[in-house]
This record gives sequence, C-alpha cells and structure tokens, in this order.
Amino acid sequence: MNSNTYNPYGSYTPYSSYSRNTYAFVNGLEGAKAYPMSPNQMILLMDSDSPVCFKKQSDNTGKATLQCFKLEEISEEELRGIMPNSNNEEIQALNKRMDELTEMIKSLKKESK
Repeated sequence: MNSNTYNPYGSYTPYSSYSRNTYAFVNGLEGAKAYPMSPNQMILLMDSDSPVCFKKQSDNTGKATLQCFKLEEISEEELRGIMPNSNNEEIQALNKRMDELTEMIKSLKKESK
C-alpha cells in the first residue's frame, strides 16, 4: 500500500453513541446532584452514608435527571412473592393442554386423508 495516498477523511473516527452504564459511590443527595455526567449516560449512584441509591441519566444534550430509591433488605420469601414465576402446577396444566391440542391436530389430519 502506498503511504502517500491521499485520504480526504484523514483518520476520522465517527462519533459513537456508546454509553457506559456503571455505578459509583457518592455522599448524599448533593453528591449525586454534583456527579458529572456525559451525554447519553446512565449511572447508579450508591450513597456512602445511608441505604439510598440514585439513578442518574443524561440525554443527548447532557441534561441529567435524578431518581432516588430507598434500599431495604427483604427475605427470600418476600422476594418470591414479588418476582413473577411459574409454579409446577401451571407448567403441568400447560403441558396437558399442549398434549390435548397435539391430539386434536393428529385427529384432524387423519380425518382429512
């Protein structure tokens, strides 16, 4: 390759809208408000002094919004009540219904022959 070849674009690297989502520790609400943000970024800010965290997001102009959350420990039983999950009975009922529909399809195919 000839190193004297003219490149009108030089070593231009196009702007990437890649946003790095991460977390950091701050001291209270004022620390969260003062935390510097780049455009199109989201960060979880953990308060070093209390069981609180902040979600700070910035738009493409760099304007940031801040949401506050209280951290509270819960037991595994409480978590199971909050988290959606399928129990074994529901799965068995769905499998039974699927078997019924499969049999119906097989019988319809036999009738059409």
